[in-house]
Amino acid sequence: MKRENLLGLICSASVLLAACGGGGGGGGDPTPTPTPTATPPPTEPDFVSCAGNTCTISGDVDEDYTMVASRNWILDDVVRVGAGNVSATTQAAVDAIKAAGVTLTIEPGTNIKATDDASLLVTRGSKINANGTAAAPITFSSLDDGFDGEGEWGGVVIQGFAPQFGQGNSGACSEATGFCNVQGEGGDFIGVYGGTDAADDSGVFRYVRIAEGGLIAGPNNEVNGLTLQGVGHGTTIEYVQVHANLDDGVEWFGGTVNARYLVLTSNDDDDLDYDEGYQGNVQYVIVRKNPTKLGPTGSNDPRMIEANSSDADYTPQTNAVLANITAIGSQVSKGEPGFRLRGAVQSTIYNTALVDVTQQCVRIDNADTDGDGTTDVDSVIGLVNVIGDCDAGFYRGSNVANPETNVQDTTVTLDDAYAVTQAAAQLGAPANIVPVANGSSFTFDQTDYIGAVEPGTAANEAWWAGWTLPGTLTEADEEEPAAADFVSCTATVCTMTGDVTEDYVMVASRQWIIDDVVRVGSGNVSATTQAQVDAIKAAGVTLTIRPGVDIRATNDASLLVTRGSKLIAAGTAAAPITFSSLDDGFDGEGEWGGVVIQGFAPQFGQGNTGACSLATGFCNVQGEGGDFIGVYGGDDPADNSGIIRYVRIAEGGLIAGPNNEVNGLTLQGVGHGTQLEFVQVHANLDDGVEWFGGTVNARYLVLTSNDDDDLDYDEGYQGNVQYVIIRKNPTKADPSGSNDPRMIEANSSDADYTPQTNAALANITAIGAEVSDGEPGFRLRGAVTTTIYNTALANVAQQCVRIDNADTDGDGTADVNSVIGMVNVIGDCDAGFYRNNIVADPDTNTATGTVTIDAAYAVTEAAAQLGAAPQMSPVNNGSSFTFDPTDYIGAVEPGTAAGQAWWAGWTLPGTL
Repeated sequence: MKRENLLGLICSASVLLAACGGGGGGGGDPTPTPTPTATPPPTEPDFVSCAGNTCTISGDVDEDYTMVASRNWILDDVVRVGAGNVSATTQAAVDAIKAAGVTLTIEPGTNIKATDDASLLVTRGSKINANGTAAAPITFSSLDDGFDGEGEWGGVVIQGFAPQFGQGNSGACSEATGFCNVQGEGGDFIGVYGGTDAADDSGVFRYVRIAEGGLIAGPNNEVNGLTLQGVGHGTTIEYVQVHANLDDGVEWFGGTVNARYLVLTSNDDDDLDYDEGYQGNVQYVIVRKNPTKLGPTGSNDPRMIEANSSDADYTPQTNAVLANITAIGSQVSKGEPGFRLRGAVQSTIYNTALVDVTQQCVRIDNADTDGDGTTDVDSVIGLVNVIGDCDAGFYRGSNVANPETNVQDTTVTLDDAYAVTQAAAQLGAPANIVPVANGSSFTFDQTDYIGAVEPGTAANEAWWAGWTLPGTLTEADEEEPAAADFVSCTATVCTMTGDVTEDYVMVASRQWIIDDVVRVGSGNVSATTQAQVDAIKAAGVTLTIRPGVDIRATNDASLLVTRGSKLIAAGTAAAPITFSSLDDGFDGEGEWGGVVIQGFAPQFGQGNTGACSLATGFCNVQGEGGDFIGVYGGDDPADNSGIIRYVRIAEGGLIAGPNNEVNGLTLQGVGHGTQLEFVQVHANLDDGVEWFGGTVNARYLVLTSNDDDDLDYDEGYQGNVQYVIIRKNPTKADPSGSNDPRMIEANSSDADYTPQTNAALANITAIGAEVSDGEPGFRLRGAVTTTIYNTALANVAQQCVRIDNADTDGDGTADVNSVIGMVNVIGDCDAGFYRNNIVADPDTNTATGTVTIDAAYAVTEAAAQLGAAPQMSPVNNGSSFTFDPTDYIGAVEPGTAAGQAWWAGWTLPGTL
């Protein structure tokens, strides 16, 4: 085995992770700073100087360089990436610029502060790789704290070799000489851009926030938040926010780069601006003008969209298609129409809403190309499914869009998700949104709703939630906790204990303590008539936990959500919900109980006695975990116990007695109407997650340092699980007490014979350690049915898999076989693949051999690449669950960067 080498790799290489074995406080910062391990090299290049944990970057970036998230960064004066903004009048000069191009990489979670004369300029031929994540966005702002300034530094300028088109319909910038050297707007440092390559690639700009910029170089010569000069469609731009820029939010000068998911807030001039022959596509944009500023600064004339090809600037090649925009005006923009499309531009706008516009929604102007005072070339504007709440009517002047389909001047209101609430926003059928043919493969999502967010989306589930700057789309959570008999609060801490007897919200403005057992509802009592079952359901309550809430538990505490009631714990990647013990850090075990969810889904009895409701028509199954647990179960596979998403449960596992412990997450008769995904259980003294019957499916589980089993299911559980990372405690030599830690255990053995137990599992990465050296990786015992797909085991000292059959009559001889399938399962297991010579059937592409895990927790061996996704059949439990078709082995797709893996950012620091 290579346990030390593997552990070293995982500990040293991963972005967004703390040093191995480290702890951290609980809680959910809405804009968390990750804890990376990467550090700058000892000798920095000439353009970087570091003092302590702060580095300043200035001047020319003339070699590939990475700005790591473990440092504070200052951008001083102009930082020029590459030297491609100089004139190139021969092919040899163009080739030399491309050959000399460099890449500036910015790690997820990096915070960059800029001095008042600073800008970042990425020149043509070079790249920026700013590939943040929802949990760890990249942030540019000025030197001071907060994000409430304007014009306090420049902005980000990206240049490329894509075409620009000249004023006066003079054609592509290359037409006269064959080469492009277009003088860029923004200041003397900008230099030149442009070329002939529509597919030019300037890198990746994803999950990036740019605030407080807009340095003014001179009249009509400002730096936008994000300036795109001749940028080609090989570049990726998505999930970008520009906030409080003194000039425009995003402006395209020619080029072909498409964009999705833009948030443009409190910018003082235009938000989306395109001209000089830009040809491209944009989908999903939220524009919100500054809600507190009374008027714009200087000569700014703030529109939410401006496109220009007018008069002397006549450039008829300018052509854009925009879709799914929600644009919200304010007092600052009261003198202007919402959108101004002027001077022979081509634009079609689909599925868009304007709100709070004091002038007209849309102004369309034609072009006077010869300066005689009469327009002679019309704009070509189409509006399809565009509604506006505009005080002065929809159009300004006599120019009307053509085509004009479903255009309405009507009341428009938005909910907390920024979705339109009116019925008019529901289209019934998707519009046919046709992109500009700019040579890219861009296609629009064919949406059947108006606005940037689909109606009915919860605010914390909207695509903008979690990664945008706090308070720019939502006010900071100052929600006060409600008074209730089961809650007592101080100014900073609330304690919850006893029975939750009414709907209640645990708000993010307080630290929470659960003391003793907190029981949600009272459905864990016996019900022997339909009237009693109906009464339990009618009396059910909902406990809602806001994203980012931090819950500490006393040593005798557990959270029990009884059948008929719900837990809505819908965290986000940026603001997960955390349960842990009272002390700081996450390095304890058994310091409190855990989370127990009960439902009305079926449980199946030992000895093949059938569904729990078979004998009497009603279920009252005594649950494991202590005297407080009570009973669970029913006959509704689709029962809904709520949402558990982006939740972290640490340090639990209170022991009530022999074989009677509280798991990190215990699921007793929970139905598939419940949503369970992105859940971590860490350092539980018993199992990570255990299903007792029920049908609830799960995706995206992280199970770390649990002292007994990680995935455990029995008593007729029927369900599906995909994407699981299991990592046994790398620092503990032996398990506690009688624990026998396997990474998966399923049981229907001997006296516990329950042949209805049936699960399908896919894409698991399971990593053993010394603590689990006495056990096989997976133990599937006693006439269970299980199929495991596309899974890898590493560092297992015993066999990978032990399959046992059942002795149902106690005569010492197995008489019912387990039904086990293994498809694409590989293992680095010292004692071979199977124990006791019982082999899975089917047994397809199972093998032992070296399994190496990289920093993303992806398998690096070629064997992990399957070529084609296998057919993965889910257990038919009545749900609509389908497996994602994956053509790789393991929980993470090979080639994924650690910072982009699905577990990155929201899991507990140091646990992976």
